[in-house]
Amino acid sequence: MNKLLTTAIILLGMITPVFSQNLDLSKLEQNEGFVDFYLDREKGKIYLQIEDLEKEFLYVNSLTAGVGSNDIGLDRGQLGNTRIVEFRRSGNKLFLVHKNYDFRAYSSNPYEVKSVQDAFAESILWGFEITQKSGDGFIVDATNFYMQDAHGVSDRLSQRRQGSYRVDASRSGLYYEMTKNFPQNTEVEATITLTGNATGGLIRSVTPSPDAVTVRQRHSFIQLPDDNYTPREFDPRGGFFSISYMDFTTPISDPIMKRFISRHRLEKKDPNAAVSEVVEPIVYYLDRGTPEPVASALIEGGNWWNQAFEAAGFKNAFRVELAPEGMDLMDVRYNVIQWVHRSTRGWSYGSSIRDPRTGEIIKGQVSLGSLRVRQDYLIAQGLLQPFEDGKPADPKMLELALARLRQLSAHEIGHTIGLAHSYATSASGRSSVMDYPYPLITQDSQGNLDLSAAYDDKIGEWDKWAITYGYGYPKAGEDEATFLNRTLEETFDAGYEFITDSDSRDPSGAHPRSHLWDNGKSAPEELLRMLELRKNKLQSFGLNAIPNGTPQALLEEVLVPLFLMHRYQVEATSKVVGGLDYLYKVKGDNQPNHSWIDSKLQNEAVSALLKTIEPEQLEVPQHILALIPPRPYGYGKNRETFVSRTGPIFDPIAPAENIVDAVFTFLLESGRANRLHLQALQNSSLPSFESVLNQISNQLFQNNLPSGLQQEIKMMTEAKYVEYLINLSKNGNASNSVRAIARMQLEKISQSPSQSGLLGTHRKYLSDKIQAYLDQPHEISSPESLKIPDGAPIGMESMSCDLEF
Repeated sequence: MNKLLTTAIILLGMITPVFSQNLDLSKLEQNEGFVDFYLDREKGKIYLQIEDLEKEFLYVNSLTAGVGSNDIGLDRGQLGNTRIVEFRRSGNKLFLVHKNYDFRAYSSNPYEVKSVQDAFAESILWGFEITQKSGDGFIVDATNFYMQDAHGVSDRLSQRRQGSYRVDASRSGLYYEMTKNFPQNTEVEATITLTGNATGGLIRSVTPSPDAVTVRQRHSFIQLPDDNYTPREFDPRGGFFSISYMDFTTPISDPIMKRFISRHRLEKKDPNAAVSEVVEPIVYYLDRGTPEPVASALIEGGNWWNQAFEAAGFKNAFRVELAPEGMDLMDVRYNVIQWVHRSTRGWSYGSSIRDPRTGEIIKGQVSLGSLRVRQDYLIAQGLLQPFEDGKPADPKMLELALARLRQLSAHEIGHTIGLAHSYATSASGRSSVMDYPYPLITQDSQGNLDLSAAYDDKIGEWDKWAITYGYGYPKAGEDEATFLNRTLEETFDAGYEFITDSDSRDPSGAHPRSHLWDNGKSAPEELLRMLELRKNKLQSFGLNAIPNGTPQALLEEVLVPLFLMHRYQVEATSKVVGGLDYLYKVKGDNQPNHSWIDSKLQNEAVSALLKTIEPEQLEVPQHILALIPPRPYGYGKNRETFVSRTGPIFDPIAPAENIVDAVFTFLLESGRANRLHLQALQNSSLPSFESVLNQISNQLFQNNLPSGLQQEIKMMTEAKYVEYLINLSKNGNASNSVRAIARMQLEKISQSPSQSGLLGTHRKYLSDKIQAYLDQPHEISSPESLKIPDGAPIGMESMSCDLEF
């Protein structure tokens, strides 16, 4: 009998988890909240008390103290992944499971729901060993969970080729100051030190001991929002970010991919009123570490959004204010604007924590790079050249920089309330803060500058329409679908369009109005206007552009943004060539069908681009060259200066080469060349690729040789053109016809009549170079094959099946 009893006890032990019972919770520091935890400060331990198994919540990781390098991209206050998770028990373990919400089944049939759940993988993020039971819950040691590199700092350093790092547990620990609990969120922060061998200059430039990189990482457990939020369907014309997922319970006649916009929850107190107070306003808090007068500018610009919400029917719905003393900016309960410092200037951005189920924005998080304002100040410095002896600096420089900050604040907040970039609005009277604005600078007939309208001072008209689409209420008796479509069609009827990043950033871009850092309805007209303004300011440019006591070589840093002030307008103008006028059209809407850009505008664009590479436009004036000496001790070259082929001496050809490269990079891009060839086949009145090449060659290869540095600039430009043609003729993305036309143009250049003197020597060099390329055994290289759309089974967007038969 004893033997049987012993055997039973052993078997019971095999199937029943045995937990250690030596943890005296009464001696630990208890923190009650969303997920209760206990701290053992003496041992550096944290224990979670898990009571609700298989109950979903949000898990967000973030970086609370960063690295400080824009190029590495690990900023203070950077949000990481947002995941829907739950705890599940398996024997003596609790798994933290990342649920897969990309594939769903909304059905009353539990078997149908389970079939979808089982079809797609989940991810177990961590396995916690159960220390002991506690009431209806379990106590787990979560210390190692919080000591992990959840934000992927080591991966980012490796990707940026800065070295191989891993967490050093002996130099990592809980950061108790920011470890706290609230009814709806649990915040645990840890100091993480990653050690390794620093191989990159970027990490060495920002870390005192680069073999040990110490940051702080936050883990947030967050209660999911209630079910009272109503998702709003996504429309490509609306300008909002979105979430998407596949719903396998969708009727066959309906799209299986569901899309909903991202937005905050905003409810009217009186849903039937045209304008109503709101149940709870959207409030953003500004980092108290932001200095004045920057802070006031950011608050003012951010509050512009209240104008848009008022237009959408909400009263006092939005505001920005200074954060209260002691506020934790990473706390999920608050929308915030952070003033972020880096060693070099870089992007500002707006991100958010969203409910992956619905797209509801739970927390908006804006990060503004503190050095960006100095670049705007530098632009004003080069334009105004204000430092005359005995006179104070012109206050217009600071005014310009602060005006940009107001716009920037509104722009980045716009992202966190759901809006994407809207890059075509600069062509319709700067109608959105969601565009990237270049300062609008005007001058009178005497060359006097006016910066008063450099940036807008209010929310844009497109922004008002967009907020109405994203947040507004239908009229009484109007269903939501009708309201949304009506709002979008009225937006277009009012003269506003939405085009975003995918059609604006690509060097092969074809949209005639959607560009970054541009101005004006006509890109070529604005380019010519900027060339004239730039010419006038270069003529007057001198030591008045820097303060007394500044090393004179630093004049170059002020010259760079002035000399290259038209670089983005060049890009905008190039997109008109071989361009297509199109919108995100929906069947049956009021937007027109797409069409090629008319011949007149395309030819104007080519002419304007060719003007930018005339030697007189590319030459740095002699009086400026006489003012820029070699760099003094302690002030080496940097990323804000021109690269030099002349050693320590300022290279007068380098600035010209930068502009020539920009023009040819865009104008002779393979996609643009293909379109030029095809548009002329479809409509003979439009410029062809061959006609554009002839126009370029006729201008460049004129037989006059200017004097001075313009000689070298002319020959450099001709040589660059040949190089770009050779590369295009070998480009696998160019069509056979385009490659043949490029080779034909090279042959024409090589056979041009011989010249005497320096120009003749140069032309012979180009001819020999072309002939050597044409005479080499021709590599039989075909254009890259285009992937055929998925066939059997029929593929879904963003999905493909690789099948073997």
